[in-house]
Amino acid sequence: MRKPKIRELKEAITSLFSKPYTTKFPYKEHKPFPKFRGKPQYNEEKCVGCGGCFFVCPSKAIDMIDDIENKKRILIHNPDRCIFCGECERNCITKEGIKLTNQFDVSYLKEQDIIKSKVEHNLIICIACGEIIGTEKHIKFIYDKLGNLAFSQPIILTELIKNLKIPTEYEEKFVPPINRQDILKVICPKCRRIAFIKDEIKEIKK
Repeated sequence: MRKPKIRELKEAITSLFSKPYTTKFPYKEHKPFPKFRGKPQYNEEKCVGCGGCFFVCPSKAIDMIDDIENKKRILIHNPDRCIFCGECERNCITKEGIKLTNQFDVSYLKEQDIIKSKVEHNLIICIACGEIIGTEKHIKFIYDKLGNLAFSQPIILTELIKNLKIPTEYEEKFVPPINRQDILKVICPKCRRIAFIKDEIKEIKK
């Protein structure tokens, strides 16, 4: 029983003559440690709008708003709901789209004073069913990862042609019902599968 008491006495004396571990903030500027987990911030240039941060956030601090009518996706980080766990940064596919900063003073007196970080991206919509395929930057990111293998994917190919800014005489439009020849248009995987199945059924009937 004596050893624990001696240890506690030693710690008490050491603490008595040691400087306080806490800083003098707010009277003096506080500099957080390099690995401090502060307020997350989006990088508009590096973020591809995949929505990974939205799906992994345990406190639902990130809102993902898909405006299909205007073909826009908006990602908003709400610091008032954030627990600074770092899951958004850890699961970011680009590793730079959203990062935790050293900002620790995120207290607000009024809701309208909350400074939110947000990014906006252009959406790619299936011309057949209207479902969301992804964002333009996400498709470009996938192409950069796949390299030459990306040429086997019609949607990626279409986006690459668009990036080349080659003027065309008319815009190709979809006329229902969906058929096999429509697989080279901007359609989602579900509609592409339907087009293939319909074509296979026609062949069987023949």
